[in-house]
Amino acid sequence: MTSLLVLLLLAGDLAAAEKALAAGRPAEALRLLGDLAEADEPAVAALVVSGRAYLALRQYPAAVEPLMQASDERPKDKVLARDAAQACRGAAKGTYRTLYLADARRLAERAGDATLLADLAYEAGDLEDALARLRALEDKDETRLHRLNRIADGLRRLGKTDEASQAYAAALEEALRMGDLRAAYRVAFAGGHRGRFLSWLDARIAEKDDARLRLYRGYVRSAALMFAEAIEDLRAALKERPDDLEVKDLLSHALLQHGIRTQAPGEVEESEKLAREVLAGDPAHQRAWDRLVWIAAHYWFNGRIERSYAVLRDLHRSDPTDINAGLNFGAMARRLGHLEEARAAYEGLLEVSEEDPDVLNDLAILLDGMGDRAAAVALWERTLKEEPDNLNALENLFTHTWERGASAAAREYLRRGLEAARRRNGPVDRWLWFQDRLRWAPAGFGE
Repeated sequence: MTSLLVLLLLAGDLAAAEKALAAGRPAEALRLLGDLAEADEPAVAALVVSGRAYLALRQYPAAVEPLMQASDERPKDKVLARDAAQACRGAAKGTYRTLYLADARRLAERAGDATLLADLAYEAGDLEDALARLRALEDKDETRLHRLNRIADGLRRLGKTDEASQAYAAALEEALRMGDLRAAYRVAFAGGHRGRFLSWLDARIAEKDDARLRLYRGYVRSAALMFAEAIEDLRAALKERPDDLEVKDLLSHALLQHGIRTQAPGEVEESEKLAREVLAGDPAHQRAWDRLVWIAAHYWFNGRIERSYAVLRDLHRSDPTDINAGLNFGAMARRLGHLEEARAAYEGLLEVSEEDPDVLNDLAILLDGMGDRAAAVALWERTLKEEPDNLNALENLFTHTWERGASAAAREYLRRGLEAARRRNGPVDRWLWFQDRLRWAPAGFGE
């Protein structure tokens, strides 16, 4: 290994780096270590500090080489072998995933870690081996739930449905014994045992009305489409946790579903209010954002055009780059006659997605309605350059050429539209009707 003289010549302080790592300061340890782990023949201690520091920082690919090299130098050090295995496991992504997992399993064998070996076999897809190893593990309280979960998941992946259901039932009972509600929720639904979880929650809430238990019963009831009952629980949970955005979001979801099913406008409006509050607290909350877009569509379908417009306007203002919200807002503004507002929305979307075919098509429809057919045609043609099978642009250009008696061009757009509809499983009957119309009326009404 590296001589003392070489170590002294290299920049770095191994002893200080070891102390920093022991104190839980891995980044500082790497800085203090300097070049010591990069020598042609680095000291094992330097490799250990480097690898464990990168491991602590979750920079797994960087941790692999020093830890594997150190473990090869100290093959009897089981803790070091386990750290090397964990580094390989963390790095097992992408192209080299299989190779990293193979190294991880070899090092876990060296470490003699039966639990890690079972997990690695599972993650490598070697399910029969994983199940054998999991079943052979010592039954310990601290690892029992993880082991039962893995057994159930492995059986399901092998297609052994009945055995998996029984295994999930065992995992659920363990999760309930531990009071691990998150794990109980997952395995209850994975194994088809939500009724057991729900009855357990009912019994606990009867003993003591607890906000966390109410929240999970709300989760279960909502997932089971018991929205009226879920609303009751989630209101109670929100009363105890008024600033919890996830509770608000789930209650918003339940209210919307129940409001639509029972045709209760007040519940839909309350869902909108809560979704707005969630977005105010977390502007990146995608579920609340998508729900508001859906609520706006619901308002539109039910003739509440101004309310739909207001929701979409606020969404568009909060993020003018969102294509879906922007397109819906533009369409609603156009229907209400707010043409310049719609135009500004479409043109703003094109600034961030200049060739989006849906935006180009909708802006063309708007400009056509405003009397600028030439600009509309240019945009539809531009749409087809980006997406030759775009049925909206093909239909609009077919109609344009038919109206003006440009029979050859109309027939070409008809051919393309009919072929595109067939390829894309689109509205073939509509294009057949266009074909028939072109036969009995070769030209439209003209200018």
